[in-house]
Amino acid sequence: MDHEVRRIRAGEWRQYRELRLEALKEAPLAFEEQYSESATRPDQFWQGRVERGAAGAQAGMFVAAQAGRFIAKATCFVEPEVADHVSAQIVGVYVTPRSRSRGVAEELMTAVIRWARAEPRADRIRLFIMETNERAAAFYRRIGFAATGVTVAYPPDPAYAELEMEYRGDS
Repeated sequence: MDHEVRRIRAGEWRQYRELRLEALKEAPLAFEEQYSESATRPDQFWQGRVERGAAGAQAGMFVAAQAGRFIAKATCFVEPEVADHVSAQIVGVYVTPRSRSRGVAEELMTAVIRWARAEPRADRIRLFIMETNERAAAFYRRIGFAATGVTVAYPPDPAYAELEMEYRGDS
Protein backbone atom coordinates (compact mmCIF):
# COMPACT_ATOMS: atom_id res chain seq x y z
CA MET A 1 0.00 0.00 0.00
CA ASP A 2 1.56 3.27 -1.12
CA HIS A 3 0.62 6.14 1.12
CA GLU A 4 2.22 9.13 2.76
CA VAL A 5 1.82 10.38 6.32
CA ARG A 6 2.19 14.11 6.78
CA ARG A 7 0.81 17.23 8.36
CA ILE A 8 -2.36 18.45 6.69
CA ARG A 9 -2.24 21.51 4.43
CA ALA A 10 -4.59 24.45 4.93
CA GLY A 11 -6.40 24.00 1.61
CA GLU A 12 -7.29 20.37 2.26
CA TRP A 13 -10.38 21.04 4.35
CA ARG A 14 -12.77 19.31 1.91
CA GLN A 15 -10.83 16.04 2.06
CA TYR A 16 -10.61 16.35 5.84
CA ARG A 17 -14.35 17.02 6.17
CA GLU A 18 -15.12 13.94 4.07
CA LEU A 19 -12.90 11.72 6.21
CA ARG A 20 -14.14 13.22 9.48
CA LEU A 21 -17.78 12.66 8.55
CA GLU A 22 -16.96 9.08 7.53
CA ALA A 23 -15.30 8.56 10.91
CA LEU A 24 -18.27 9.93 12.81
CA LYS A 25 -20.62 7.59 10.93
CA GLU A 26 -18.34 4.56 11.16
CA ALA A 27 -17.47 4.88 14.86
CA PRO A 28 -19.96 7.20 16.57
CA LEU A 29 -18.83 6.33 20.11
CA ALA A 30 -15.16 6.97 19.34
CA PHE A 31 -15.62 10.74 19.11
CA GLU A 32 -17.24 13.36 21.28
CA GLU A 33 -18.42 15.24 18.21
CA GLN A 34 -21.52 13.71 16.65
CA TYR A 35 -22.29 13.22 12.95
CA SER A 36 -25.65 15.02 12.95
CA GLU A 37 -24.04 18.18 14.31
CA SER A 38 -20.92 18.02 12.13
CA ALA A 39 -22.71 17.33 8.85
CA THR A 40 -24.46 20.69 9.04
CA ARG A 41 -21.37 22.78 9.82
CA PRO A 42 -20.56 25.49 7.26
CA ASP A 43 -17.44 25.42 5.11
CA GLN A 44 -15.86 28.14 7.26
CA PHE A 45 -15.90 25.82 10.26
CA TRP A 46 -13.94 23.15 8.38
CA GLN A 47 -11.56 25.68 6.84
CA GLY A 48 -10.74 27.12 10.27
CA ARG A 49 -10.26 23.71 11.85
CA VAL A 50 -7.84 22.60 9.14
CA GLU A 51 -5.97 25.92 9.08
CA ARG A 52 -5.33 25.65 12.84
CA GLY A 53 -4.09 22.09 12.45
CA ALA A 54 -1.90 22.86 9.46
CA ALA A 55 0.29 25.49 11.07
CA GLY A 56 1.42 26.66 14.45
CA ALA A 57 2.74 24.99 17.54
CA GLN A 58 -0.51 24.65 19.51
CA ALA A 59 -2.16 22.00 17.32
CA GLY A 60 -0.95 19.57 14.70
CA MET A 61 -3.30 17.70 12.38
CA PHE A 62 -1.86 14.73 10.51
CA VAL A 63 -3.22 12.61 7.70
CA ALA A 64 -2.30 9.54 5.72
CA ALA A 65 -3.05 9.99 2.03
CA GLN A 66 -3.18 7.44 -0.76
CA ALA A 67 -3.68 8.41 -4.39
CA GLY A 68 -4.91 11.86 -3.32
CA ARG A 69 -7.49 10.49 -0.86
CA PHE A 70 -7.21 10.72 2.92
CA ILE A 71 -7.25 7.28 4.56
CA ALA A 72 -6.39 8.22 8.14
CA LYS A 73 -6.20 11.21 10.46
CA ALA A 74 -5.16 12.26 13.94
CA THR A 75 -4.85 15.58 15.74
CA CYS A 76 -2.73 16.57 18.69
CA PHE A 77 -3.15 19.78 20.65
CA VAL A 78 -1.25 21.38 23.47
CA GLU A 79 -3.30 21.43 26.63
CA PRO A 80 -3.35 24.47 28.88
CA GLU A 81 -0.15 24.55 30.87
CA VAL A 82 -0.29 22.52 34.05
CA ALA A 83 2.38 23.06 36.71
CA ASP A 84 5.85 22.81 35.19
CA HIS A 85 5.29 20.62 32.15
CA VAL A 86 3.79 20.73 28.66
CA SER A 87 0.99 18.29 28.08
CA ALA A 88 -0.45 17.30 24.70
CA GLN A 89 -3.58 15.35 23.92
CA ILE A 90 -4.18 13.22 20.83
CA VAL A 91 -7.74 13.24 19.52
CA GLY A 92 -9.71 12.23 16.47
CA VAL A 93 -7.67 9.18 15.48
CA TYR A 94 -9.31 7.33 12.61
CA VAL A 95 -8.20 4.92 9.89
CA THR A 96 -10.59 3.88 7.13
CA PRO A 97 -11.66 0.23 7.45
CA ARG A 98 -9.90 -0.81 4.22
CA SER A 99 -6.60 0.65 5.48
CA ARG A 100 -6.57 -0.96 8.92
CA SER A 101 -4.01 -3.59 9.91
CA ARG A 102 -1.59 -2.31 7.26
CA GLY A 103 0.72 -0.17 9.40
CA VAL A 104 -1.03 3.12 8.62
CA ALA A 105 -2.11 3.76 12.21
CA GLU A 106 1.40 3.12 13.55
CA GLU A 107 2.95 5.52 11.02
CA LEU A 108 0.32 8.15 11.75
CA MET A 109 0.80 7.93 15.51
CA THR A 110 4.59 8.02 15.14
CA ALA A 111 4.28 11.28 13.19
CA VAL A 112 1.93 12.79 15.76
CA ILE A 113 4.11 11.79 18.72
CA ARG A 114 7.26 13.11 17.02
CA TRP A 115 5.53 16.42 16.37
CA ALA A 116 4.29 16.66 19.98
CA ARG A 117 7.78 16.04 21.31
CA ALA A 118 9.59 18.34 18.86
CA GLU A 119 7.24 21.26 18.18
CA PRO A 120 5.48 22.08 21.46
CA ARG A 121 8.07 19.99 23.38
CA ALA A 122 5.41 18.02 25.23
CA ASP A 123 6.72 15.90 28.05
CA ARG A 124 3.33 14.27 28.52
CA ILE A 125 1.20 12.91 25.67
CA ARG A 126 -2.17 11.38 26.42
CA LEU A 127 -5.40 10.28 24.81
CA PHE A 128 -8.77 8.90 25.85
CA ILE A 129 -10.58 5.84 24.50
CA MET A 130 -13.90 4.24 25.30
CA GLU A 131 -13.37 1.92 28.24
CA THR A 132 -14.95 -0.94 26.27
CA ASN A 133 -12.75 -0.52 23.17
CA GLU A 134 -10.22 -3.27 23.81
CA ARG A 135 -9.00 -3.28 20.21
CA ALA A 136 -7.93 0.37 20.46
CA ALA A 137 -6.46 -0.17 23.93
CA ALA A 138 -4.37 -3.10 22.66
CA PHE A 139 -3.12 -1.02 19.70
CA TYR A 140 -2.13 1.90 21.93
CA ARG A 141 -0.39 -0.40 24.41
CA ARG A 142 1.56 -1.98 21.55
CA ILE A 143 2.91 1.40 20.43
CA GLY A 144 3.90 2.60 23.91
CA PHE A 145 0.82 3.92 25.72
CA ALA A 146 -0.23 2.73 29.15
CA ALA A 147 -3.45 3.18 31.09
CA THR A 148 -3.13 5.78 33.84
CA GLY A 149 -6.09 4.50 35.84
CA VAL A 150 -8.03 7.70 35.23
CA THR A 151 -11.51 7.42 33.76
CA VAL A 152 -13.90 10.21 32.82
CA ALA A 153 -17.53 10.26 31.76
CA TYR A 154 -18.00 10.33 27.99
CA PRO A 155 -19.45 13.84 27.38
CA PRO A 156 -22.20 12.97 24.88
CA ASP A 157 -23.42 10.10 27.09
CA PRO A 158 -22.20 9.87 30.71
CA ALA A 159 -23.41 6.25 30.84
CA TYR A 160 -20.12 5.47 29.07
CA ALA A 161 -16.64 6.00 30.46
CA GLU A 162 -13.39 6.91 28.73
CA LEU A 163 -10.03 5.55 29.81
CA GLU A 164 -6.98 7.81 29.84
CA MET A 165 -3.77 6.44 28.35
CA GLU A 166 -0.37 8.10 28.44
CA TYR A 167 2.54 7.65 26.06
CA ARG A 168 5.52 6.05 27.79
CA GLY A 169 7.43 4.54 24.89
CA ASP A 170 10.02 6.03 22.61
CA SER A 171 9.06 6.84 19.08
